[in-house]
Amino acid sequence: MRKTVRQREGWKKPPTGKLLTNVDGSFREQCGDGGTGVVIRDSDGSIIAGSYTYREHVVDAPMAEAMALKEGLLLAQHIGCNGFIVHSDCMEVMDTMKSGISSTVGAPIFDECFQLWQNFEAISLEKCDREANKVAHELAKVALSAKEICIWVDEPPDFIVESLVNDVILFDNQ
Repeated sequence: MRKTVRQREGWKKPPTGKLLTNVDGSFREQCGDGGTGVVIRDSDGSIIAGSYTYREHVVDAPMAEAMALKEGLLLAQHIGCNGFIVHSDCMEVMDTMKSGISSTVGAPIFDECFQLWQNFEAISLEKCDREANKVAHELAKVALSAKEICIWVDEPPDFIVESLVNDVILFDNQ
């Protein structure tokens, strides 16, 4: 009898010369607020930049996910990034960006994303699983609890360093 071994899903190394931008949104229905998390890394797993952003007046989870994509594009633009891959674990973000059409309350945010998208030379959007998006998810949750905005370049906050390192170590062991 053959045993099937399932490989751990997790952070994926981008091709050399490309950056990987993980984005995730978090939503609290009872409060009507949300948070976004963004982390940009190079092919070695080194942190380039990241952010978490608290947002009031969020209607639903897909709206929070759209906000996360927008924050990721803005951060990439801010650091002068032109060639990168965006990873999201939200199918609605994927479908909307591919079709160019949104009929949700997040439509104005997606419109901004479409406009920002045009400013990049080599950009792609890929679906990833929740495990591969763990750090961005943690950042979105921190945004909700801290109710603040934090952006950094090169040096991440201490609370996220262990998760960033674990992603790369687990990737290297696959």
